[in-house]
Amino acid sequence: MLPLPNLDDRTFRDLLREARDLIPAIYPAWTDENEHDPGITLLELLAWHIEMQQFQLDRVTASHERKYLKLLGEAPRDRAPATTSVSFSKALKQLRLPYGTLLRVGELPFETVRPLTILPDTSRRIYVHTEDGTTEITDDFESGSAPFYPFGLKASVGSSMVIEFTASLPEAAPLSLWFQLNNQEPDHRIPARYRHFTPSGRVEWVYWDEGGESAGGWKPIAMERDESYGFHQSGPILFEIPLGAGNVHRIKAQLVAGEYSDPPCIQRLMWNEVFVKQGRTLIVSENFDGSQAARQPLPLAHALFHSGHVFVQFQRKDGGWIDVSEASFAVQRGDGQASLVFDEQVVLPNDERSIRVIATSSEFGDRMYLGSGTGISGQTYSLPILPMLPDQFGLQVGWSRDGGSEIVWQDWRRVQDFDESHSGSFDFVIDEEEGVVRFSDGVYGAVPPSSAVPNIRITGYRSGVGEDGNIKAVAINEIDEDLTVQVTNLYPAYGGSEPETLKEAMQRARFAVLEPKCGVTAEDLEARVKEIPGLRIARTKAIPGYKTSLTNFPAERSFSDISIVVVPYSIRSWPKPTEGMMETVRRHLEPYRLLTTKLHIIPPEYVKVTVRAVIVVEPRYEGREHEVKAMLSEWLQPYGKDSLHGWEFGKPIYKSEIYELIHKVPGIRYIQDVWLMADGKGVHREEGGDIRIPPNGLVVSGDHEIEYVTSF
Repeated sequence: MLPLPNLDDRTFRDLLREARDLIPAIYPAWTDENEHDPGITLLELLAWHIEMQQFQLDRVTASHERKYLKLLGEAPRDRAPATTSVSFSKALKQLRLPYGTLLRVGELPFETVRPLTILPDTSRRIYVHTEDGTTEITDDFESGSAPFYPFGLKASVGSSMVIEFTASLPEAAPLSLWFQLNNQEPDHRIPARYRHFTPSGRVEWVYWDEGGESAGGWKPIAMERDESYGFHQSGPILFEIPLGAGNVHRIKAQLVAGEYSDPPCIQRLMWNEVFVKQGRTLIVSENFDGSQAARQPLPLAHALFHSGHVFVQFQRKDGGWIDVSEASFAVQRGDGQASLVFDEQVVLPNDERSIRVIATSSEFGDRMYLGSGTGISGQTYSLPILPMLPDQFGLQVGWSRDGGSEIVWQDWRRVQDFDESHSGSFDFVIDEEEGVVRFSDGVYGAVPPSSAVPNIRITGYRSGVGEDGNIKAVAINEIDEDLTVQVTNLYPAYGGSEPETLKEAMQRARFAVLEPKCGVTAEDLEARVKEIPGLRIARTKAIPGYKTSLTNFPAERSFSDISIVVVPYSIRSWPKPTEGMMETVRRHLEPYRLLTTKLHIIPPEYVKVTVRAVIVVEPRYEGREHEVKAMLSEWLQPYGKDSLHGWEFGKPIYKSEIYELIHKVPGIRYIQDVWLMADGKGVHREEGGDIRIPPNGLVVSGDHEIEYVTSF
């Protein structure tokens, strides 16, 4: 590490003395060097100025650290809201909750992240159909006390799980069914809408059409999203029964292709589940196409459109927005849904996303206006409610165009700083520490123009806390609606965090530099495999220079190839990765591999090793003959006691190690002979009796044959 120079190495007195020493050589006629001399006064001023410059030059300020973070592609993280899932019960009838429905823990608000149709509590039955027959799940599958396999222990293609209901499921209504797996959670959850995960088993959801428009047979469900990714992690399926389906009392999940390394096991199944995020939306907006409004009412998804004040904007050809008279539209509310209808005389814009509908809460009111612009640089305006969630913040600034009274509003963009802004950039910065919105100087970013009326207003605002939102389980029990229904969160909330300080961001960046996300070395690739979301991987090994077509490795190498061996977690013996798992690993590693490197994702090659031995034991050894077999079985296996360590990939089996292992058993005097037998692909027996296995090989214990001879 290079030494840091001290740039502030001269004091005021040092600088003044250096200047005085130069006077005789530069201007000999200057003989009065006392402090009353005006020239000396100027030298003192310059010495002070240079000392201040050196002081600033030797400092690393907060501004410097922010720039260093930016060079690394980092920035202090915003406040993050806590997240959990809630379940509704005890409903007397079907209820529809819009997206953004407000729930509470005392004064702490939470909001649902999607619309939900709450089904009343009715009896439900589950049947599992496999090649071995049909089984009814008679235990309480909602309490989590009796886990079951939805496709059986074999999880073969064609197996299915059928759920029957006494009451018919509603048509064209958002439904949610949550599955909690039994001790099968991956180390890293698959994010919603993650595209790089390839499920090992492909599951199709269908419903039985009893009397719809085309009655008879199983028909596909309108699936919005499967956040369990085919039972690879706990999560909901979000779906709708298609319009016109009629009475639907049965739905089915069928395994139509692929296989599982570890058959899924469901611990709990719950209806009426939805994710919630801590915080409260005070102003929200939604954009629509002009052609959509001309054909039908505009559906307004957020709950704030049901209770708040609504106004509308149209987008002009130049990108600006104008407010629309409230007399030209109407908001229709009812049954958990809201929609907006325009008067027939209104001329609608025909561009995409050219209609904006904005709703504000009653208490936010005029607080959406931050103030009037001054036209000068460096304007700042206080945020109305703190703490807030900056990622939901939206802002508009208005201009009076063409000298008229109509204000044209322009959307502004939040940035971390104004380094990349220019005079035409409509950018602003949120300084949450001081609770203000900052605008630029007119050179690096535009400034709000001067206005006699408020022309800076908010179009998106959500208040919320960070760590305080990480509540315990069974804490959410209030709903801000007059509904006969119970609600609770079965799991603690997670993910809530305070805004990251500059010091914390610098520390995180240092760790990121020390542990780079790359795929240069074999250890890098192994680390990348272990962080893949959705996979439960017990062991992995990167073997540089190897591919399965090589028969004399390591004497023969292919320097452009790297093989990655993957061993999945499984209740089955000798587990191997599925095609879906290997494809997921391949897609995840592709951005990390070196340009000239070919990656091969391969399964382990299991080699069954059987030991035959003749052992001479002491007379008192009788009755403990199982100890040698137990020790050999524990040593010759792929996992290890903690499922993380086991037989080293490709390590030969040496007779000398077998001798050493058996000699550790108390009561054994000596070993007469040992024979090793191995069954597996790529096995080579050497003249001395040692066994060599392929580089991706793992040993498993066979049925050992031990002959005991008693010595007297």
